[in-house]
Amino acid sequence: MKGRTVWYALFVLIVALTVGACARSGQQAAPPAAQPAPPAGQPAAAVPDLGGREIKIGSDTTYPPFESVNETTKEIEGFDIDLMNEICKRANCKAKFITTAWDGIFVALAQGQFDAVVSGVTITDERKKTIDFSEAYLRYGQVVLVRSDESAIVGVDSLTGKNVGVQTGTTNDEKASALQKEGKVGGIKRYETFALAVKALMNKDIDAVIIDSYAADGFMNVNPGKLKKVGEPFTSEALGIALKQGDPALKQAFDAALQQIKSDGTLDGLYQEWFVKRAPGK
Repeated sequence: MKGRTVWYALFVLIVALTVGACARSGQQAAPPAAQPAPPAGQPAAAVPDLGGREIKIGSDTTYPPFESVNETTKEIEGFDIDLMNEICKRANCKAKFITTAWDGIFVALAQGQFDAVVSGVTITDERKKTIDFSEAYLRYGQVVLVRSDESAIVGVDSLTGKNVGVQTGTTNDEKASALQKEGKVGGIKRYETFALAVKALMNKDIDAVIIDSYAADGFMNVNPGKLKKVGEPFTSEALGIALKQGDPALKQAFDAALQQIKSDGTLDGLYQEWFVKRAPGK
């Protein structure tokens, strides 16, 4: 992902949701649990108090349903926004969201321009070399997004000779490059945002977009009847909050808050709001 299924089964710490944001697929979907829930009857650990600290959060706000700017209110909204506000409510901190281009966002984080980054960020070993991560809060797969009238492309295995779009510097970019080396993708066009890649797709400048499952649903919802996902997801990756290294108090507070949010059903509620109620076709 920004590393940033047709939905596939993802498991929440406590329950499995039976309806996914990709309602058209007929498959199950749910927020995953990266770590086990506390034993039955045992509450999650107390969340450390951050003393009202302001947390600067960098985010590429062109990535619905994780974060985007509401065209009517001009406010930043989305799953990640609600999640971070909930975390800060429990950890006694104030989230300050800063719209930032994806390219260079981790460099800015490492240099201390932000305390954290939320933008559908995939946890990878390469990124761990320069930044820290909270525990994971969602798991997803990459999918192929095409125009609704597309019939020749039915999944990742039918991209040979086709031009695909990705956002520069994402795990989707990495996957497309790997597929190209294997001769399974024709050309790759890289865009500053996925919104631009999707626009190019609808304008027929490219044949498909390799994108995360959740984000594919977000763009399908924004552009009803114009896009569809094809084939099965072909990766399995976890999302987390990217953190500046050397701030153990922030990581401890965020991880404890996430454990509470998972164990008391709050994560389920946020998931339902952004990935089920707003799913394509709803």
